[in-house]
This record gives sequence, C-alpha cells and structure tokens, in this order.
Amino acid sequence: MTLSTSLWSPRLQNTPDPIYVRIANAVERDVQTGILVAGSQLPTHRRLAHDLGITPVTVTRAYAEAARRGLVESATGRGTFVRTSRREIVIAHDVDMATNMVTIPIPTPTTATLLRAAATMTTGYGVGPGSERHRSAGAAWVAQTTGRRSDPSRIIVTAGTQHALFLALAATTKPGDVVLSDNVTYHGAKAVAALLHIRLEPLPMDRFGILPDALERAARARNARVVYTIPTLQNPTGIVMPEKRRREIAAAAEQHGLTIIEDDVCGFLVPDPPPPIAAIAPDRTIFITGLGKAIAGPMRIGYVSAPESWIPRLQSSHAASILFASPILAELAATWIEDGTASRMAATRRDEIVLRGRIARRILGKRATADVRSSHLWVELPKRWTADSFAEEARRRRVRVASASSFAVGDDVPRAVRVSIGAPATVGEMETALNILAAIDEERSETVV
Repeated sequence: MTLSTSLWSPRLQNTPDPIYVRIANAVERDVQTGILVAGSQLPTHRRLAHDLGITPVTVTRAYAEAARRGLVESATGRGTFVRTSRREIVIAHDVDMATNMVTIPIPTPTTATLLRAAATMTTGYGVGPGSERHRSAGAAWVAQTTGRRSDPSRIIVTAGTQHALFLALAATTKPGDVVLSDNVTYHGAKAVAALLHIRLEPLPMDRFGILPDALERAARARNARVVYTIPTLQNPTGIVMPEKRRREIAAAAEQHGLTIIEDDVCGFLVPDPPPPIAAIAPDRTIFITGLGKAIAGPMRIGYVSAPESWIPRLQSSHAASILFASPILAELAATWIEDGTASRMAATRRDEIVLRGRIARRILGKRATADVRSSHLWVELPKRWTADSFAEEARRRRVRVASASSFAVGDDVPRAVRVSIGAPATVGEMETALNILAAIDEERSETVV
C-alpha cells in the first residue's frame, strides 16, 4: 500500500545508530517494500521534526543520508521525493565504468617541486634503470604498500606498470613459451603476451585465487617456466589471495622451478595486505607496482623489484624498449613519495573506494563478488545474458563496462562483467550508472541469449 505524504511516518528501529541514520534506514526499508514508491513526496523537514519530536536539522541530515544512498532527491522549493525507479533512469552522457581507475583530483605540485623536476632536463640522458635517488624512492614505495623492504639496487624505474609488465615478460620468456596465469586476468597481460609471441595458459581459480594443485599439474604438463598472477585485488575478480594460498603458490613454484611475476598495481588499496609472494619467495619473484592507480593515470612511473639474477636481463629489455623512464616524472614521483604526498593520496583513494563500495553493494547486492576494498567489482550475470551482450546493452544505455571476454584466457568466457566503481567522476554519477546496470540485470528479455 502507498501512503500519502501526510500519513507517512518512519518506523524507527531500536538500534544504537544516530536517529538521522535510523530515519534514512526507514526510508530505504519502505522504498524496498513498496510503501514509498518512485515520485512519493516525503514530509517537510518541519513537519517530520514535529511528528518525531526532533529538530529540523536532524531531518535535514536524515534526508541527506537518504539522498547519498540514492533513495531520494530534493527539488528547491518543491520538497524531497523518492527517486525515479531504475527502469526509468536515463543519463545525458556516457559514464565510464570500464576503465580501472580512481577518479580523484591530484594536488598541484609546488613551485619548488616543479623546479626540481625541471632541473633533471639539464643533466643529459637519464640513467637506464633510474638514478639512485629515484630507485630509492621506488624501494620506499614498495615498502610502504607491502611492508616489504627492497634493495634499491634491485629496483628498475619504468614508464608505468604496463611497461614494467612488458619488461618482466620480455626478460623471462622467448617466443613460443607458455606462461601460466589466472583463467581470467588483466587484459594488458594478454596484449603483452601477444606482442611477445608467448602463450598464456589458464589456471582454474576459486575464491582464494589460483588452485595450487592446478599450478603443479600445469607446470609438469606444459614445461612452463613462468607464472603471472595478481594476488591482491586480482584483476578482474577483485580477489585478495590469503597468506596460506600465497605460500602454497610459492612452494609449488619452488618445487617446479617457476619464476613468479607478481602484479601489485592495486595493492595500495589494502592497508593490511597479506605478505606479498615476493616476501615469501624473494629469489624467484619479480614484483611490479607503480603510481598510476595510487596518484593518477598520467603519472606513468612504475617500479620492478626483482631478484639480482634477473636484473641484467630486465635492464637489457628496459634499454631496448625506452632507454629510460622520464626523469621529470621520476623526480616528481620521488618527491611525493618522500614528503608523504603519495601515501596521503593513496589513503584518500582507499577511503573513496570504501564509500563507493558500500553504495555499489547496496545497489547490486550479492551479484558483486569482489573484495570490499576493490576499485572494481566482478558482477556475475543471470543465464539470459552473455558477458558481451550485457556489456553491449549497457553501452546502449550510455554505461561502459568491461566484458569478461576481455579478460578470459582461452575460450571459456565467464558470464560476468567488470564494473569499475572508481572511474565515474562523482559518487552520484556512479549511483545513477549502477542503477541502470541493476535495471538491465533485472529485466527479462526473450531476445537476449
């Protein structure tokens, strides 16, 4: 039954939450049960305050919280209304939820920082793997994001983490080699493998990551020498591999003589991660990280931390590909790592993703299976959708998501899409786009297979 504005009054539950949160909870409950329908006008602030014996300021906070959850919207001079149903939502421009990033403005570098960075232009060619200062900053960033100390002499400064991955695969393989990987993995790794004429061999996964038994079987059967994996916030599934599984993977690699390429591009989003595989198996793990996700995409500075035995080949691949990373960007990165700016920006992004993740899971529910700290969600689809058909329907409604076909290694494509909650410019834009995705998911269409 739908109640008129004059009759609706929230049924407040007896919880320790502040009263404004309990009012917002009541709005959400009544929207979900159909007591409040799209377009219903809520009581005025003064009227509800009088009915509940509270101040209008408290009602204002309650309505603001309900709006933050995407339940209501206010129109100046008209009042507060329950938002339009998902099926009726339209947007005026494309919303990117395909790019895995966290959209937060970066601070403007100080004049002193810019002058210091510009001074690197007067020093001639850069140093191949990076200057001592820039490599030390990279070692510090590895330590800050993983808790693992790294020797600066075993750091190579790269032009972003994609370049770092290219170096790692180029140094450890030759054309025709097989590299073992998660059965869905970062599409950039697939692109590098194709460029280097190597073949990715998929390994089955569970909710903890690669299955160790499958890794051992594949290592024996395929005569593989390298395994590529993303243990922390795996791309695209958002899994965080627990320490026990990491140790099992390290043990399997040791037994079969595998080199591990560990991609930690989003590890900064987990403030208390399990130890990296590189800390468990330091003599056979090439570790990749960088600043593009933590600070901003244009900050194309990455870091490779590798066993000493691999450094010469990594440096050769580095020289053959770009000679050296931009000393200007490397200097800016070093300054921000040293003065704490990079850590503060990473913390801001963590907080933003936690907020967005709560909202996203309220809208998408259990369909979103990624870790709560992930900037991207892995959304499993009902049988009436394929990954590509869902992505195409979302694109038609001006929301871009990434189909599982972009990440599948081999022909087995999961019925899922990756949804990057960090990419939209604002939380409100993200909410609108997620409601469109939820509406698509709920619709039944006999024409979609």
